[in-house]
Amino acid sequence: MLSRTAEYLYWISRYMERAETTARLLDVGYRMSLFPNPSGYNNEWESVLSAAGAIEGYKNKYDTIEQKNVEDYLFFDESNPSSVYNCILNARNNALVVRTSFTPESWLAINKTYQEILNLKEKKFTKSDLPDLTEWTIEQVNLFRGSLSSLLRNDGYNFLFLGLFIERADNSARLLDVKYFVLLPKPQYVGGNIDNMQWSILLRSLSSFRAFRWAYDGNITATKIADFLVLNNNCPRSLSFCIQNIVKHLTNLTCSPEKVGRIYNNLKDLNTKIQEEKIQTIVEYGLHQFVTQFIRKISSVDNEIHKEFFN
Repeated sequence: MLSRTAEYLYWISRYMERAETTARLLDVGYRMSLFPNPSGYNNEWESVLSAAGAIEGYKNKYDTIEQKNVEDYLFFDESNPSSVYNCILNARNNALVVRTSFTPESWLAINKTYQEILNLKEKKFTKSDLPDLTEWTIEQVNLFRGSLSSLLRNDGYNFLFLGLFIERADNSARLLDVKYFVLLPKPQYVGGNIDNMQWSILLRSLSSFRAFRWAYDGNITATKIADFLVLNNNCPRSLSFCIQNIVKHLTNLTCSPEKVGRIYNNLKDLNTKIQEEKIQTIVEYGLHQFVTQFIRKISSVDNEIHKEFFN
């Protein structure tokens, strides 16, 4: 497979996954904004921008952090490279180049999503319309992801899913970090009603609330949810699940075994650490610190993939 084709496929999945995550971040912010924000808690929209890595770009454009401006910046703004609109546009442009590597259904799913977001961009939305926009985005990304089920399990398929799980690992970590930014580290707030409510919102935004209740009996607690989203190998959005699938699709590549070996050597330490880690150790160390370190390591793996396969 040509390195350029592999790179296009890798980034198609990354862009579509990123569009979904940005929508999920907006959904988290919207749901949290419906509840009272007592003294000691950060602004939920600033938290969303921080987790999306977009706060600097936003502040270059807007003087104050307001819900409508955050929605516009993260969903439709063409100056924001990670907006839902730009992610879908970039995925569609990449897919146009390598559409023969797809099934017709996969191309149709991406192109239809692009045509629909062009129409949405021309409409005027109110704050109450945000749930409809986020739900639409999640549905469209799931349609695309489902269309990949009929692809031949070759290197193209593995590069698609390698990109998907690299992006999901990074994004799941960022969604976890929203909770850190929303709740200030004051002991009197930890474990309270609002704290637990925010954790529940995070689960619902990841479409994981029912799965969590199946996996863990009893009350919802921050420690149980952190364990579910970080270490549970059966949760498709957990950091552990993502790492296992990155290893799987990396080692399934038939091209350049020596390149695969070099990347795997850098990845295996992270995989071993997260499989052997205990949630109590992570909580004592600091969830934010753990997540930040994880994001840096995933970024390093992504850099290695580009260096070995795409340059």
